[in-house]
Amino acid sequence: MLKSNNASNFSSDYFIMKLTWSNLQSLDQATISTQPQVAGVYRLSYKSADGSFYVFYVGNAPKSLQESLMEHLLESEENVCIKTTIKNLECYFKIAEVNDSESRLDTVKTMADHFKPKCNLQKLEGKTIEVNFN
Repeated sequence: MLKSNNASNFSSDYFIMKLTWSNLQSLDQATISTQPQVAGVYRLSYKSADGSFYVFYVGNAPKSLQESLMEHLLESEENVCIKTTIKNLECYFKIAEVNDSESRLDTVKTMADHFKPKCNLQKLEGKTIEVNFN
């Protein structure tokens, strides 16, 4: 995964966030427990009956991708949309390491604008930037 606190990740003429995304991985405790304990961004997807994948939530992990993902599996998950989707559908995630807090906010905002996830219920901070999704 890319460590994005390095100036070489940005174009000097135009702001482009170039991330290295993980493969699509199963959203379960065993898989999550192998993920890095670093700051980053993530997206949760479900597999539909026709085999297509749809992003239902995008998130910012300010301290640990592993911890942030694991929290979504807990009974105490407060977002009913996330809780219901995880309970009823086959779910997956992708992660990317992003160390800078402003870059994480901008990336999550951009992902939300792009994927229009149904479970991001609150208005997201940040600005829309150019970022790769794969």
